[in-house]
Amino acid sequence: MRTVALFNKKDAGKAAAPVKKAAGKAASAVKKANTKVNVPSNEELAKWYGPDRRIYLPEGLLAKDEIPAYLTGEVPGDYGYDPFGLSKKPEDFDRYQAYELIHARWAMLGAAGFVLPEAFNKFGAVCGPEAVWWKTGALLLEGDSIKYFGATVPINLAAAVIAEVILVGGAEYYRSTNKDVYGLQDLDRLHPGGAFDPLGLAKDPDQFALLKVKEIKNGRLAMFSMLGFFVQAYVTGEGPVENLAAHLSDPFGNNLLTVIQGTAERTPSL
Repeated sequence: MRTVALFNKKDAGKAAAPVKKAAGKAASAVKKANTKVNVPSNEELAKWYGPDRRIYLPEGLLAKDEIPAYLTGEVPGDYGYDPFGLSKKPEDFDRYQAYELIHARWAMLGAAGFVLPEAFNKFGAVCGPEAVWWKTGALLLEGDSIKYFGATVPINLAAAVIAEVILVGGAEYYRSTNKDVYGLQDLDRLHPGGAFDPLGLAKDPDQFALLKVKEIKNGRLAMFSMLGFFVQAYVTGEGPVENLAAHLSDPFGNNLLTVIQGTAERTPSL
């Protein structure tokens, strides 16, 4: 049977797992109640959604009945983990899900922005000190101009702040209030699709469900990566690419232990 995904647009964005088409009264009841039925359509979806999904500890270390009852596997990335009970209330669950997904998306963009300019500079492109992520902000604070690939970027600190407030703040305002902008009203707040999916990657509901899982998994990894980049910069005064290059050139002389002990030779090349 072909599967479909049910979405509650009035909800804060909790996405349901794809479900098999029901017949007769069962289907009518589901539509009237606008509820989320959690029956994965195939083996791949069953790995990530539903009662038999993967959980945060291997079988034998965690029993299914130990998972909080409110973690039903309806949303992507639900591994049954909520040790502090932060999501017991449905409204809290929706809010924290939105917070996590938005921060995950920013972290993925941020991680790419931290690594790519420095990598370009490391392997031949002329980006200067601006290639290291935290030095870009330092230059703006000092009133200096920024150059990438030898060209001056016409932006200063005030312009950067204004652009961020207008673009980022405006987008978040319309997302949270669901205001009608260019016909984009009543879209799902977390996974809008439509104009935000120009390649049509989410046309198939089953594939869409799997892409949601991949997005949140990569987003969680990116958030941890960003934390690592912050700590690296504070401890070593270097960017992530330079840190990696130093470690690969001398794994035993440049690692976490030698940095903590103060015996590592830190000679930033940027």
